[in-house]
Amino acid sequence: MKKLRMILALTMAVTMTVSGCGPRSVVRPTIVAGTIKPVALIAQAIAGSALQVQVLAGDDGAPLQNAQELASASAVVFQTGTSIDRWSSEMAQGSVRLVSLSAALDNGTSGGSWLSFRDSADMARLIRDTLDALYPELKEQFDSRYAVFMDQCSQADGRLKRLVWNAGTRAFLAGDTTWSSAAGDFGLRVVVQSGLTGLDLLGADAVLRVAEWGSGEKTQVVVVNVTPGGSTGVSRQSNGIVVCSLDALGTTAKGAFVPWLEDQLTLLGSAIGK
Repeated sequence: MKKLRMILALTMAVTMTVSGCGPRSVVRPTIVAGTIKPVALIAQAIAGSALQVQVLAGDDGAPLQNAQELASASAVVFQTGTSIDRWSSEMAQGSVRLVSLSAALDNGTSGGSWLSFRDSADMARLIRDTLDALYPELKEQFDSRYAVFMDQCSQADGRLKRLVWNAGTRAFLAGDTTWSSAAGDFGLRVVVQSGLTGLDLLGADAVLRVAEWGSGEKTQVVVVNVTPGGSTGVSRQSNGIVVCSLDALGTTAKGAFVPWLEDQLTLLGSAIGK
């Protein structure tokens, strides 16, 4: 009788498993997301080919129409924690797991934290720790790639410091604080003037305004963020204003994070160089 009960129990267990009534294994997504492209690039540097990394915002930083759907398919969404992706917090109402990378930074860090190699390295550490916990079997790969990323940031930072060491000015004008973290890394000062937004820098009025705003720091260098589809570069105008057009949202990034950011900061270094 006892043997018969064991056979019946075994038969029922097999039947339930075959019919789908048995315990279901949880399928863990191998997709992670970044709210904006630079954050996704940092995540890609740590994840490598082991995971698929997707971006939830377009080139203008605004969420894609299917951002919620993309986020729901991801194991985790990395957000900057700044105003540029404040929209992403609304997704937390669902089952989306959000990790704010600003938690890895010092209090008071400006909105362009992904534009500083120092801050980016701190953000990468939090990404690595998160991925290590989610995918422990891939921990060695993530840790190794994080070490490489840190070394790349350090080398790029050293090259840039040598570039700005003999700069002709130690300051630049900007319409907001986007590049403040990067400037702080290299001992530069940002003179924030909201009036720069929309100002025709080729016009005669711009000469007087820029001269007034930059008089205290003796600078006529103006940093502007390019619009999607625009080009980066440094323009030394005939009116004396030096316009440095930079890409804060990674629109022009074609490869890895470090080369892209170093290229942007090299342009800034060349703008203040004379």
